[in-house]
Amino acid sequence: MGLGTALVANVKRVEWGNALKIGIVQIFDGTAGRGIEHICEFAEQVEQLSFDSLWVPDHVIFFDSYSSKYPHTPDGTIDFKKDQGILEPAMCLLAAGQVTSRIRLGTSVEILTERNPVIRAREMMTLDVSTNGRVEYGVGIGWSEEEYAALGIPFADRGRRADEYIEAMRVLWSDERPSYHGKYVNFDNVVFEPKPLNRRIPIVIGGNSQAAISRVARLGDGWHGWNLSIAELEVILGDIHTKLQEVSRDRASVKLNVGIPFKGSLQDLKDYADHCKSLGVDELIIAMGFSRTRFQDQLAELAAVLGL
Repeated sequence: MGLGTALVANVKRVEWGNALKIGIVQIFDGTAGRGIEHICEFAEQVEQLSFDSLWVPDHVIFFDSYSSKYPHTPDGTIDFKKDQGILEPAMCLLAAGQVTSRIRLGTSVEILTERNPVIRAREMMTLDVSTNGRVEYGVGIGWSEEEYAALGIPFADRGRRADEYIEAMRVLWSDERPSYHGKYVNFDNVVFEPKPLNRRIPIVIGGNSQAAISRVARLGDGWHGWNLSIAELEVILGDIHTKLQEVSRDRASVKLNVGIPFKGSLQDLKDYADHCKSLGVDELIIAMGFSRTRFQDQLAELAAVLGL
């Protein structure tokens, strides 16, 4: 199997339900009081308050300044704090999974092409079987040329590389003796056991660009948008529907996630959630500056205003 041969017909349908789900995304940076113990107490609170999911972001390394443009702000800058840190996403979710039983656990989103796909397939499989099949694997291709350069990975071809990585990981998760032959990934008749709980892990593709939307239609179990106004969201949802029709996929086969860095009033958030529901979004994923000492109250306030 090679690039492009994993046909759209092989992207199996995942049933997501009809009600607007609400998830929380939180960075766990490993600073004092924000280590594994905090991950566990935070995850427990998310589950107890009837949120649907917990998501963690990803970068491998950070820099004091960037020449690369961040795609989700008007001026292309991002407000990482000084000496920004982050704990490894799969390990955070593994910890969260050990103290919860219901919420789904996802990456928002992981830079897939900064990792070896065979090793990452193994790690995500381990996370999946350890959490009873609750993983949603959010993936993207990143925006920081500096990060790719530091890892010794070409930046320019990351889109084509991502397509192969997604295909190859699905083969590893599903086939008895997986084989894959592409430009970036090659293996033949390997033993890859155990398999994920359902012999698959839903892959939710992040990004607001046309290239990302095309990848969703061809290869995704879902889409993970970020920091969009309602007007922008309406346009992108229309584009997604068009792309799905072009490859003969129905809307119900793709989960639509929208993430928002929340900084306004609770009423603004409620209005945004109502708009998302009316537009057919499946899940709203909320990021905000959760306090180490007040996160329980902050989560409770969100749950109350959103009717959880």
